[in-house]
Amino acid sequence: MQRRNVEDLGDWSQQVLAREEESRRAFVARDIERLTELWSDELLVNSPINRIHNKQQVLDLLRAGTIAHSSFDADIEAVERRHDAVIVMGSESIVNAPGSAVITRRFTNVWRREGGSWRLFLRHANIVPERK
Repeated sequence: MQRRNVEDLGDWSQQVLAREEESRRAFVARDIERLTELWSDELLVNSPINRIHNKQQVLDLLRAGTIAHSSFDADIEAVERRHDAVIVMGSESIVNAPGSAVITRRFTNVWRREGGSWRLFLRHANIVPERK
């Protein structure tokens, strides 16, 4: 994970950025148990395949192998806190099968304080079209 223009904003920012990294690692590993803990039960995802999924739908797609990344890296450009929510924005690079093309996306993740920890509550990701 790279971070551009992100200052050390306090303990909350370090906690959320650690959860961001842990979520990416768990996603690649398809660690359903860990993702269940990291993600809010109310998670809503506007996915890069132009569909809206809730938490259970994303977990089901991971279980089935429909979603499977061999790598998932992020370049975080902004981290902002708004009351009990933290917005993380930037770009990400994923590779589905080893040796396949890198897919670049823009993303916004919203983390919310739930039960004493930060949980992913909302996510939007869209594929950046290749330049011709």
